[in-house]
Amino acid sequence: MNKNIENMLEELKEKYPEHWGDPIKGLEVNFYDATNSEYGIDDDFAEELFYNLWINYKGSAVGIDREDLRQNYFNIDTDTYIELEDLVELTKIMTIVAKHLSKINFKAHLQ
Repeated sequence: MNKNIENMLEELKEKYPEHWGDPIKGLEVNFYDATNSEYGIDDDFAEELFYNLWINYKGSAVGIDREDLRQNYFNIDTDTYIELEDLVELTKIMTIVAKHLSKINFKAHLQ
């Protein structure tokens, strides 16, 4: 069960309904676990094995990776320049994401 991811998406859809799922005009969020399963695509996605997510907001992309799968260390990365107006919104989006990620009881995954 992926209740924290589901609650996160519900809150994001409520706050950013315009062009939901469109990474160029709106907001799209993609989640992957340590087995490389994608939320919403693969039935075996497990939020407690969360590995990374990509937030795509109006053409700007930000990745959040769980860098050490034995501990809760995260890396935030972008490979695009972000306009200040979009940075303000991305910060709000990342706050919602972090709030829900903090509720997950992460498990270590050693391959």
